[in-house]
Amino acid sequence: GPEVVPAAAHLRSARARGRVTFLPPPASSRSQTPAMSASAIARATAPPPASARRASTRVMCRARHLPTPPRAASSAAPALVTPSGARLASRADPTPDHRAFREAVLSSLPEGKLAYVPGGTAQTRNGVEGNARFRQEPNFLYLTGVTEPGYHALFGTGSDAPYVLIAPRQPKELDVWCGAPMSRDELRAFHGADIVYYDDEWDKALHAVDALEGQTVFVPTHQREGEEAKPAPLPNDKDGMFLGLRAEHTALTMALAKHRAIKTSAEIDCLRLANSISGDAHVAAWRHCAVNGGDVFEFEVESVFAAETMRLGLRHLGYPTIAGAGRNAATLHYERNDARAAAEDLILVDAGAEYRGYTADITRTFPSGGRFCAMRRDIYDAVLDVQNASIKEMIPNTHYRLVQELAKTRTAQRLIDLGLVRGRAEDAAFAGVASLFMPHALGHLLGLQVHDVGPDGPVPETLVPGHVVTCEPGIYFVDGLLGPAFEDPKMAEFLNRDAIEKFSRVGGVRIEDNVAVTSEGFENLTTCPKTVREIEEIMAEAKH
Repeated sequence: GPEVVPAAAHLRSARARGRVTFLPPPASSRSQTPAMSASAIARATAPPPASARRASTRVMCRARHLPTPPRAASSAAPALVTPSGARLASRADPTPDHRAFREAVLSSLPEGKLAYVPGGTAQTRNGVEGNARFRQEPNFLYLTGVTEPGYHALFGTGSDAPYVLIAPRQPKELDVWCGAPMSRDELRAFHGADIVYYDDEWDKALHAVDALEGQTVFVPTHQREGEEAKPAPLPNDKDGMFLGLRAEHTALTMALAKHRAIKTSAEIDCLRLANSISGDAHVAAWRHCAVNGGDVFEFEVESVFAAETMRLGLRHLGYPTIAGAGRNAATLHYERNDARAAAEDLILVDAGAEYRGYTADITRTFPSGGRFCAMRRDIYDAVLDVQNASIKEMIPNTHYRLVQELAKTRTAQRLIDLGLVRGRAEDAAFAGVASLFMPHALGHLLGLQVHDVGPDGPVPETLVPGHVVTCEPGIYFVDGLLGPAFEDPKMAEFLNRDAIEKFSRVGGVRIEDNVAVTSEGFENLTTCPKTVREIEEIMAEAKH
């Protein structure tokens, strides 16, 4: 067959021909991202083979209703292929019951009150360059299912209280650029609202829910990553009608956290689908690396994952993809994804796509060239052993933090078995030695947010049926943690410095699955292969 040129080598040869312009490389032993314009990329791309050009010509001819050029006779029967559009359209995808969510949450609040939940707003790129990708505010999405920006929801509490959806009124002149929006009746039918008003009709919306001056209105808090939760502001309506209401921010926030933490069967179906497609995308990234002999850039791995999930109908990722090769795998939230991998490197990929807002959160670590060397395999198998044991413990009425502490002790034992740590595993874990190599929690709740909410925060106290949690042990060689530990007498007595420095080239290994707690035990929603044998066999097959 034709010789396969590694992608990174292709970029390198294109630069030699003067077709690609690179920024000056930083002072680093690892190559960084080439800066290429779209036109340069187009020029650097090899022309399609003649067969592809002929196929393209046939398509164009059919589009113009012209005769198709004759094809060479073939004895092979034509393959019957279901068009991808028909295949995706016929897939029986799950749908969460947002009406049931509303009823459960609102019925837990005192009657005769109001509840106001704002949706998210669109963010522009640099003010005038169109909108950035919009992601709906999770509480609003949970209660309404509305995915577009600029909406609000107003509820009364009580059995006969209406659900009023407030929609943004689009200026008529924008219809040319953005398309005509749904009518009021179409919005009501599509989103299941009792009444729909526009955002210049707050007086009518408040009248619909029988709002009274001094009445309590429950409003949830909003929280950004790394920041404290802040109360969502009330609408700034032109007549100041919300000023007479008394906002309360605790009750609705806690009710939402309680109900969102326990997933319904439909929600678990959404997470199962997100896991299935995300798992396929991880495997596609392995195959891409195998075909290129492991000589790839990290951003290639990221792009293959995103392309495969979008091709299979999941258009959005749940969080920025981490694709760290070699030593970059030791950076827990590495997102630069701009380095070049060598065939012997392990690549840690933490990536998940979302379906109807419910995101998978999967991590796989694999050898870029397709085979684990002995040292990297030892670390990988140690992490896999800890994960397998931990998943079996994720059953109802188990204290999740106890599972986490047992995982730390198991990690310490495996490090002792590999000669990296000395002493007893219990003593090493108690002294914090295991946390030098696994400096994060075992996992967290998963759902409409990658770190989902619950009454106890993103890490539950006790596992109950309906919880979906991640299980993500790891072993990393982080210079910023190990360096100071070597100089700490209490830590240093546990550490075999020579062995650790030898293994540090591994970078890091993390394996992460998504586990649903059931009444009978647990279900691992993540079906992506993860044993050394499975990974190596898949990558070997891709090379042939």
